[in-house]
Amino acid sequence: MEREIVVDVQNVSKFYDNPSGKVRVLDHVNMRIGKGEFAAIVGDSGSGKTTLLNLVGGMDSVSEGTIHIAGEAISDFDDRKRTLFRRRQVGFIFQDYNLIHELTVYENIILPLQLKKKKIVEDTIDEYLEMLRLKEKKNVFPMQLSGGEQQRTAVLRALLCEPDIILADEPTGNLDSVNTQVVVKLLRHFSTSMNRAILFVTHNRELTKCCDRVITVKDGRIIGG
Repeated sequence: MEREIVVDVQNVSKFYDNPSGKVRVLDHVNMRIGKGEFAAIVGDSGSGKTTLLNLVGGMDSVSEGTIHIAGEAISDFDDRKRTLFRRRQVGFIFQDYNLIHELTVYENIILPLQLKKKKIVEDTIDEYLEMLRLKEKKNVFPMQLSGGEQQRTAVLRALLCEPDIILADEPTGNLDSVNTQVVVKLLRHFSTSMNRAILFVTHNRELTKCCDRVITVKDGRIIGG
């Protein structure tokens, strides 16, 4: 059965101005991601893969082309609308975790719910904490966690609001091989169980084996996937 399209990137280019003229980072890119799809973006450093992720997540604006997320034309949004869109519909996971060190694990993961004025269901939170082996760490601060525990906290924070799409930029880059497999399996599990699109950037080709699709970017163009 064909997947419902969540991400629709059409003829998108991105360029920046510098003293010597315009530098084109993405060049007429087309990409579609379906609901429940677990997809990886791979490519050499400087190929444009992180720029593509940032455009899909509304963290930057397109120079040319259109991007629709869950039917909304985010490429037409101004800065304010993109901010609201990110808060409402996108879950982000970064390589450096981006946890707030002054807040406990519990306070970090409920913060997006509070910002969105969503109901906090304690039983659900405890269930997820148990699943991610963080139940005993609920009331400790990020600096008291291992790298793997911090990344699992970041994953849970992104998933708890049940966004339309989860975007991850090198989410296992700072982890050892064991924690890398744990995080990727969790993302795969939630993609399937929650029927959410997950798109992640990685340099690690080994991680792409469990993906539904691998999208290869080279010199600002998609050449495979």
